[in-house]
Amino acid sequence: MLNQTAGKRELIRAGFTVFAGLCVLGLFIIAFGGHRFWERLDEYAIRFNGVKNLDVGRPVKYAGINVGRVLSIDVDKEDPALVRVVVGLHEGFTVYQGTKASISQKGIVGDNFVLLNLSGKAGPPLPVGSEIPPDATPDLMEVAASMAGLAADLQPKLSEIADSLRALLNTDNRRHVEEILKEVTVLVKDANTAIRSMDAEFRGLAREAGAGIAETRALVGEVRSGMQTTLGTVNTAVTDTRQDLAVTLEVLRVQTAAVGGAVTELTRQVQNDLDYDQARLEEILENTAELTRNLNVLTRSLRERPWQIIYRPDDSKKEQ
Repeated sequence: MLNQTAGKRELIRAGFTVFAGLCVLGLFIIAFGGHRFWERLDEYAIRFNGVKNLDVGRPVKYAGINVGRVLSIDVDKEDPALVRVVVGLHEGFTVYQGTKASISQKGIVGDNFVLLNLSGKAGPPLPVGSEIPPDATPDLMEVAASMAGLAADLQPKLSEIADSLRALLNTDNRRHVEEILKEVTVLVKDANTAIRSMDAEFRGLAREAGAGIAETRALVGEVRSGMQTTLGTVNTAVTDTRQDLAVTLEVLRVQTAAVGGAVTELTRQVQNDLDYDQARLEEILENTAELTRNLNVLTRSLRERPWQIIYRPDDSKKEQ
């Protein structure tokens, strides 16, 4: 009797244990299947061109934070070309206008998930059940495929460039380039020599012009000194004459005519000296102006035909 009672208790206990295990297993199956009845989620819809292996239950992230999960994925009934994804966001999480959804990937071979990004300034909150606009962004595989296609397109062009470079750098072209470089080197040396020669000539011409200007200044100084000396002599003579007039008034009365003639002759001599000095000064100034005009002509000729500096004077005459 006691054995029967103990057997029934063990049987009931075993049945209860099996039932509890089945309940726990069912809860795990429901949880792993994405059916979390204890969660309160706000549903939003997103319409993508493609879901890129996105599955139900994948997380929804906002700025790297898990804010929900994918509830369902179906073909859009209004537009079969699109896929309608329903996401559930944690109750209390606010989605603002300006938020866009995209499908991102963890690393290179990781799982896909829905990423929410706020582009620009946040607008008013979106009501629960509304649609979040998608943000079309290429994934890593698409980028890699496009890069591979671009590399394939560039390969023939790179081959053509390599062939062109090989043809350009062959032996004949290198020899021609070396000859051209040698000729350019000789031409540069000749031009340098001509420039140095022109520089020496310009320096000599400048020195000559400076010497001429110095001589002109010296001559002008001499003319001024002579005029000052002459004026001093005249002043001295006038002073002496005045003194002599006070002492020898009677003699001056007798020799007035002679003194007047002497004064006239002296004045004429001074005038002749001044005219002579003025003519010399004008001649010097004309020579200086002619020298300046020659320099201007030379400068204009070099500006109009600068290649003359790389020829010798005899070659430039032959060219003309």
